[in-house]
Amino acid sequence: MTSTAITSTVLSTARTGLIEHHPALDSSRQTIALPVTAATLLEDRAQIIRSGRVDVIAGRNRLVVFDVAPVVQDVSLRAASPTAGVRVDDARVRRAMRIEQHELPAAALELEERLSVLGEERQQHEDDLERVSQRACVIDEMMVKALDEVPEDAAWSIGDAATWKQTFETLSTTSRTLMGDQQRLRLLLQQVNEAIEHVAARRALFDRPDHHVLALIELDLFAEVAGVVELQCEYTVPNALWRPTHEAILSGGQLTVTSRAAVWQNSGEDWNQIALSFSTARSSLGHEPPLLTDDILTVAKKDPRVVVAAREVAVSAAGLGRGVGGGSSSARALDLPGVDDGGDVQLLKAAHPVTVPSDGRPCFVPIAVSTSPAQTSLVVMAEIEPQAILKATAVHAGTAPLLAGPVDLLRDSGPAGSTRTLFIAPGEQLALGFGPDDDIRVRRRTWAHEETDDVDHWRRRTTVVDLAFSNLGGDDKRLEVVERVPVSEIEHVKITVDADRTTKGFVVDADGFVRFAVTLAARDQLRLSLVFITAWAPGVAG
Repeated sequence: MTSTAITSTVLSTARTGLIEHHPALDSSRQTIALPVTAATLLEDRAQIIRSGRVDVIAGRNRLVVFDVAPVVQDVSLRAASPTAGVRVDDARVRRAMRIEQHELPAAALELEERLSVLGEERQQHEDDLERVSQRACVIDEMMVKALDEVPEDAAWSIGDAATWKQTFETLSTTSRTLMGDQQRLRLLLQQVNEAIEHVAARRALFDRPDHHVLALIELDLFAEVAGVVELQCEYTVPNALWRPTHEAILSGGQLTVTSRAAVWQNSGEDWNQIALSFSTARSSLGHEPPLLTDDILTVAKKDPRVVVAAREVAVSAAGLGRGVGGGSSSARALDLPGVDDGGDVQLLKAAHPVTVPSDGRPCFVPIAVSTSPAQTSLVVMAEIEPQAILKATAVHAGTAPLLAGPVDLLRDSGPAGSTRTLFIAPGEQLALGFGPDDDIRVRRRTWAHEETDDVDHWRRRTTVVDLAFSNLGGDDKRLEVVERVPVSEIEHVKITVDADRTTKGFVVDADGFVRFAVTLAARDQLRLSLVFITAWAPGVAG
């Protein structure tokens, strides 16, 4: 069988104890060591680089690299040599299946032993059935001959009816016994065959190709002179990905953010002490023009009513455009699953060589660390959570952006929880919440009443928000209280804050957030009120 044969063969090697199932390999090829030295991880795949120094002879060299990831994409394979006078003529991926007898699982060995016992039992039943069948044939022949002799004996007036009866009864009884033995042995043989088929099927599961696939790279290289040359192979594998994650430590007025990459790979080859890079490029993202459809214009009578509806709008505080680079904010970037890079492709590098085994488990790789002064404050958003949250705000001092992802929060006392951050460019502000203040108690109550003015017929709803605070600690607390009021986009609906009935010192921004800056003395209480009026013009529904 040639090396290009596609049918499976079974080769047994007494010296190594291997059983190999594969298209026959070319044993004349020289095995070389070309380890994985670098990898670039994308959202759903990895680009692998194998490189090293190889001894070659002058002329044609036929080389092979073993232990390649079985899931390698064949069309992505590229091989080259930077050494002068060396040319790579061909590079291709081959696959095989290999099992070592001494590495077979214990369950497989038990099944093989069971198959051996069942084979012996089947052979015994087949021998017994053959012996019984031969005896049955002999008895049948004796009965036929005896029946032929009875008329002759009767014609010569010899023989005895009692003797004939006893003879035929004996032969019939023996024949029936042998027929029963045949039926029993056939049934036992059928049961043994079914057991062998079942055990063989279970044993075959250990030899499935997806369990024992081995991939290798075959190289044809031409060198003008013999010597040591540099050789590099590059290819792409699936079953490898990364996602950004961060760790933020607030200590001594400083905010230290460590960016890490969570790496998973189960490609079939281990990466030992390699240079690892992380890219946000989406090479698999296709771009297709939209389908054109007819836009039919129709004339309809204008509805005299005005129907309004309330909706929730998320306002992002990240990506305020004050950075020195790194793209746009996450709210304006294309919302795609995976890594959010703010619209600009990022290429990040691991801080040191990394080992990532092929086991599918997460491996956390540090990328960058930045430290900057932090301003802390206690923020109360009682509508979301009736607690005072410690907020740390700092300018991102790193040279690379912080990609959107989870953040582990730590303080001097230990872990403070976890949160998420959006895309933060270098120079932009980063705000993180480090858990509630245990000394502050917050209670929020709301009520509303609605009435229609008899003069202008506007419908008005008055909403009252009452906030109560208690400080159980021994220190004064500076609180930033944030509430919100609706924002109208049409002139038929007006929303105003009742300044006379609302606690003094509030500030309202364009997004409808109302902020109070108050100081809560030690072991003291405080109350705040927010009153706003929503008015609908006559004829407005909603």
